[in-house]
Amino acid sequence: MTPDIDKPAPCAEHRIARLPIESIARDPHQARTRFDEAGLAELAASIRESGVIQPIVVTGDAAHGYRLLAGERRWRAAQRAGLAELPAIVRNDLDPEQARVLGLIENLQRESLGVMDTAHGLARLGEIHGLTHDAIATRIGKSRAYVSNFLRLRQLAAPVQALLDENRLSIGHGKILAGLDVPAQIRLARRAVAERVSVRRLEHWVREQGQPRAPTAGVPPELAALEQQLAEHVGNAVHIQYDPGRRRGELRIAFHDLDEFEGLLARLGFNPEQDNNA
Repeated sequence: MTPDIDKPAPCAEHRIARLPIESIARDPHQARTRFDEAGLAELAASIRESGVIQPIVVTGDAAHGYRLLAGERRWRAAQRAGLAELPAIVRNDLDPEQARVLGLIENLQRESLGVMDTAHGLARLGEIHGLTHDAIATRIGKSRAYVSNFLRLRQLAAPVQALLDENRLSIGHGKILAGLDVPAQIRLARRAVAERVSVRRLEHWVREQGQPRAPTAGVPPELAALEQQLAEHVGNAVHIQYDPGRRRGELRIAFHDLDEFEGLLARLGFNPEQDNNA
């Protein structure tokens, strides 16, 4: 039975219990969105062998069901291991907002979240309580720089965020890319992954290219929006020029070298060799 997540638990208590695993539901507000399948399989094997060593944390009761506050990875692995019960700390001494913050802080302190889950979790913690970067850092026992560096990653385009979550780029790469416009972020991120470059090398590329290109002057708003959408799609700077009087125009896509050009052609679905053999 899924607990009512918007109501405080009916009684205030703080206890340890063994709970039927089917009575526990995940928290839809959980900060973690990504679970490594190989890691879950390893944890499930460990649980089959040794059981669950650290209790999960829940709120709720037997009549209405329990909601996870912390330990979703253990809960998922325990289900895979075929466990019928889980050791749990029942926290009914918290209101719903306190409970959500507890689960978020527990994940952040354990550093058990992915890169972007951590960034979004820190932002949520700040938004819930109106906290500064310093105050967030104090809450989770980290430095202000730690908080600021992760929050900066939220400025990255979605394809670049995915590369960080897949560990194909480091947080250091992300910090550099976050200061660029979206097309430059995506283009340089893809190039950095393809060439497996260091953070220092990426810094050199950014210095070489200079400041991000400003929006084209005089471009109608609808074409400017289309430029941005196309740039995000192909990962390169796009320029649309249109003369309404002559009812004709030009589409330009920028690239810096032949390797990048070949990658651009591939993303557009064009293969010169196949075309020549057709």
